[in-house]
Amino acid sequence: MSSERAWVVGLPAEPSVLALVEDVRSAASRAAKSEPGDRFDVARFEALVTRLEVAALSDSGAPRIEVSVPADGPTLLVGTDVDAWPKSLPDDIRRAAISLVTRQLVPVLVVDPFAHGATGAVYVGKADAPADPWAAEEGVYGGRAVEARFRAQIAEALNPDATRRVPISPSGINNAVVAEVLREFVESVPGAPRIDAPVEYRDGSKAANAFPLRALRLSRELPQASLELKFTLLSIRHAEMDAVVDGAWLRNAEISRPRPAAQTDDLVYDISLRQLEELCRIERHVRLHLYQTGLETAVVGFYRALTVHLLKHPGTFSVQPMYFVTPPKQKRQTRPQQGRNGRGAHGGGQHGGDRARVRTPDQLKPVIAESSTFRKGTVWSM
Repeated sequence: MSSERAWVVGLPAEPSVLALVEDVRSAASRAAKSEPGDRFDVARFEALVTRLEVAALSDSGAPRIEVSVPADGPTLLVGTDVDAWPKSLPDDIRRAAISLVTRQLVPVLVVDPFAHGATGAVYVGKADAPADPWAAEEGVYGGRAVEARFRAQIAEALNPDATRRVPISPSGINNAVVAEVLREFVESVPGAPRIDAPVEYRDGSKAANAFPLRALRLSRELPQASLELKFTLLSIRHAEMDAVVDGAWLRNAEISRPRPAAQTDDLVYDISLRQLEELCRIERHVRLHLYQTGLETAVVGFYRALTVHLLKHPGTFSVQPMYFVTPPKQKRQTRPQQGRNGRGAHGGGQHGGDRARVRTPDQLKPVIAESSTFRKGTVWSM
């Protein structure tokens, strides 16, 4: 058996120790200012704190005072300046640290999670039974099976007799499938109550906001709009879209950063909710043609924000999804074989070669039209 125990260890105020303490303090300040998803400063802070704790535990001659393990999780105790210590520092830890400072020592709080002793554990009840395995119908496989499983998953989340609310998990699902299936289940059904389903991603992260299902009376028609816009969901995804859109709803550089998937979902939700409200502040009805390409966290975050916005302000906004379609690969044309004298198999000489390199207007690549690279999805409108 093992148990957590905590000590405040007094290290000698040597230049190497003081320099390490100052590095920890600087790294803590930088980590607090880092943007969501930026792990560089956080990782540096954790590495420096580990070095300080190892130095304290490795010094067998350093005085140590046993204290209670902080109940509220990790507690930072850095340096000898009492006023710089956090206000939430427990009293017994503060008293022990002050006693070491008066001896001109540098206090370091260390927690040993594997000390000898009995582990105190509170019984929290029986674990949930594992979910039943899901199997596709016979003959359904590939993308159709993924869509069927996602639809079955949401249907299970809507089960009013469920003992626990099953989360929606959109990881790895095509963006068009996510948007179309969500729209199907956001639409209200007579006699069926609204249900707010949690969203959880493959990495285990959970979105802060549930997705409202069976919540809106949707229409498949686009009403008259006082403002009509064409936006790509994310910037710098497919440059050919620049010819047909007015702008981007989200900045790729801000959204596509390494972070837990649910944090990206939450960020897109917050940004989208603000932008929807701002667009509708002075407009009677805004119609948005949304050109979508991948990143399911952005798709879920946007359509959750749209659903919540329409619940608060019915009839103010409508969205026509436009799904990117990868154009078919063109067949590679073989070059005519060269004769012994360097001319093509059909002759033509020098002038013939010049004429072969001339590009007529019909041969120039046309600007890609939306009908050739996008297909329309089901309208989100009230």
